[in-house]
Amino acid sequence: MVLRSFLLALLLGMFVGYFSWGHSLSLTILSLSLFLAYMIIDKRYLLFGFVWAYYLMASRGFLFGVESYYENLIYAFLAWIGVATVSSLLWVLIWTRSFRRRLSLFPLLLIVMILPPFGFISWVNPLPSIAVVLPGFGFLGLVLELIFIYLVAILWKKYDYARYYFMTLMSIIFISTLYYFPPKVKENLVIKSIQSDIEYFPMTFDKSREYRTLKTFFYKVQNTQSLNILLPENALGNYSSVQSMLWQELDEDRTVFAGATIYNARRSNNINALLEIDHNSTKLLYKQRVPVLGEMWKPFRNKGTEATIFEQAIVKINGEKAGVFICYEQLLVYPYLQTFFYKPNILIGISNLYWAKGTNIKSIQKETMELWAILFGVPLSFSVNG
Repeated sequence: MVLRSFLLALLLGMFVGYFSWGHSLSLTILSLSLFLAYMIIDKRYLLFGFVWAYYLMASRGFLFGVESYYENLIYAFLAWIGVATVSSLLWVLIWTRSFRRRLSLFPLLLIVMILPPFGFISWVNPLPSIAVVLPGFGFLGLVLELIFIYLVAILWKKYDYARYYFMTLMSIIFISTLYYFPPKVKENLVIKSIQSDIEYFPMTFDKSREYRTLKTFFYKVQNTQSLNILLPENALGNYSSVQSMLWQELDEDRTVFAGATIYNARRSNNINALLEIDHNSTKLLYKQRVPVLGEMWKPFRNKGTEATIFEQAIVKINGEKAGVFICYEQLLVYPYLQTFFYKPNILIGISNLYWAKGTNIKSIQKETMELWAILFGVPLSFSVNG
């Protein structure tokens, strides 16, 4: 009986994790059942099975993406299982048999999941999925989301028939998502995002290859009619004053926002950045807050990519406030909450996912950014390579 119940919890978690992410944006609302499960499941091992299976299936692209990047299936498998296990253990550790105490502990669970250090691996978090029901509600939408979860959990535990009303309510929610209209974009914030499929590396010593990549993106920009253009993460490679000479040929009325790697000689590390470029100047607009932990950001070593963590919540673009998210930090929660505290007028996301082709990593990044943009009613410009 115990084994059967555990297997059922695994299957349900796999179902929710698989269909919540990497498909239709409206399906992300299914992930809210993760919050509900914490409150209504009465056995710790069943909660662990459900949550663990959810994280494994929702982040399934991580396994194949890491395997492609490192060409090491064993390392990728251990990393995939390890992150899912650590994330799941948080849920079962902040859990109690008492239903009332679970209700009071749920905010603590959210805080621990969102804030560093555990916030650094808080992928596929259900929190922004309420956007498909409450577009434009912002922080109020998050409050209403929690109230909704509490009400459903209390009714579920108190009345057996409440779960049937819940199914009906979820059906109504799916229908309501068909009537979402995106916010209008201010003319000075219309940014054309360039999508590409080029195999290039963030740190390379092959200068001829790096220059060919740079020229490819330059021609893409020149063939675009927009005045403001967004290029993917690390599109400019290891940016230097020599490379900046190419952009002097840019039309005077055009501005390019592009990802680049900048070496910091003073600290013997590099910066994963977004640059603002016109025909006669280059400006360091944004430094990535949270690079990939372990691979890029090495907190216990003096090398790797610099992390700014709580800096640059917003930047100024054409006089307007913008929130910028580079690759990995698009998957987390706390950078969005930090950014929206300052009321940005637009979100900008860039990624380089040449190594994750054929996985759901790209779609999860885009879905996460779209959900936050919809929830707070701001436009989104998203550029990805891969």
